[in-house]
Amino acid sequence: MASLSREKTNNDSFYRSIRFRLALILCLFGALLVFLVYFITLNFVNRMEETLIASRLNADINYIEDLIALSDVEHMGDRHWNVRDDGGIYLGDILVGDGTHERANLDPFLLHEDKTGTFSYVFIKCGDEGLGYVESTPNQKGYQEGHFLRVAGSTKDPNGNSIVGTYMDVLVADVLDAEDTYGGEANVAGGMIYCRYNTLKDKDGNVVGAIVVGRNISELQAQVREVMRMLILVVILAVGSAIIALIFILSRWTNTIGEITEYLSLIAAGIIPEDSLTSTSTTGELQTLIDGVNSMTTTLRENEALRVKSETDQLTGLANRFGLNRYAEAAFERCYKNKSVIAVGIMDIDFFKPFNDHYGHVKGDECIVMISKILKEFERREGTYTARYGGDEFIIICEGRKKEQLAVLAEAIKKRIVEENMTHEFSEVADVVTVSQGYCYGIPAPHRKVGDYIHMADGALYEIKLKNKNDFHIVEITEDFRPSIVNDGILNVDEK
Repeated sequence: MASLSREKTNNDSFYRSIRFRLALILCLFGALLVFLVYFITLNFVNRMEETLIASRLNADINYIEDLIALSDVEHMGDRHWNVRDDGGIYLGDILVGDGTHERANLDPFLLHEDKTGTFSYVFIKCGDEGLGYVESTPNQKGYQEGHFLRVAGSTKDPNGNSIVGTYMDVLVADVLDAEDTYGGEANVAGGMIYCRYNTLKDKDGNVVGAIVVGRNISELQAQVREVMRMLILVVILAVGSAIIALIFILSRWTNTIGEITEYLSLIAAGIIPEDSLTSTSTTGELQTLIDGVNSMTTTLRENEALRVKSETDQLTGLANRFGLNRYAEAAFERCYKNKSVIAVGIMDIDFFKPFNDHYGHVKGDECIVMISKILKEFERREGTYTARYGGDEFIIICEGRKKEQLAVLAEAIKKRIVEENMTHEFSEVADVVTVSQGYCYGIPAPHRKVGDYIHMADGALYEIKLKNKNDFHIVEITEDFRPSIVNDGILNVDEK
């Protein structure tokens, strides 16, 4: 019984596996391929049939030329086509016609049609002057005249009149000008005919006319089109059935893959989803894949939590130096690529050592936490980034702000801290806690580093601390900047 149970489980697993589904897809694809091959084969047969017809028509062209030559053996001449001053086209010395009924040599063409069942015509090449558009009739489609004039042939129009003296369709004429030959359907005397046109050249290689032979293939076309319609219907039904089957089989599979892809896209973008990936319609390998993705996501969440913890200052909840370094490098790179301004500010609490000494370390920590909460407010409202740099020092990073905007931000921070009204009896500038701020801004350049901005901001802070404190100073990093230590302050080389 246990053996039978394991065998049944294995069979179920096989039928639910991707391998089985792919095998099924391949079977369906094979069936579709059979129909496709059948279609290509039929198309090849049709092309071969057209080739055979074209070969026959080429033979008919040679035959009609022989019949013209034999119609007057005494004047056959060298059998070169030529046009003479009387306006007629000749094969050797035998006149074929000039576009008039009176001079048209019709007998060879009528004999040719009687023996082969194909019509034939000879044209003389003429100019484009006076050519126009032949209006359509109930029996004949209209066409634009081309510069080849019919001079002799066997076909008559639906009313029984000879069509000698009419012009070739301009589309065919243009092809003959370009390629010297044309094969395909043509509208002749009200019927669709499969034709073969060749240009006629004199002994110097100049085109003087054209010859055409053809046969009515409307019945043949009707049969082919009927077969094609049936074939197309079969192919459509086959493809449609295959598509429906594929959609039915693969819908649950593809939906699950789509969910996995979307989930992984979020992770690739740096967003770790809070919820695990779930699917109620997944079995086999896909479920194993989902379990693997969820296990990986759990590990990523744990690693992210550890990273955040390692980059967060425990007292204030602000970023520590590790977090600051990671963010600062990324911000500097963004501004460098976008050619936008980056600003780095350093802030410290005025007379913090006397505050800490007289009020105690606990009160000192409360003071630092108070400053941190205010800086977090500005992070949320202004989009700045703040980190605790050490002790009572803080770093502020702003992207896209120039001097005037930095001044507004620094003034707002200054006022907001004063508004907290935290008593500081041992300050020499106020009776409440205040801060001094130094900022450096500029567009990043390849030869600069984040540390350069921090040095400049520290120098600006140093100047404020030397003067009146409870204020801010903003400097712009210059092209010729290089750090230089003077006494215990870091200044711009121009300020030495």
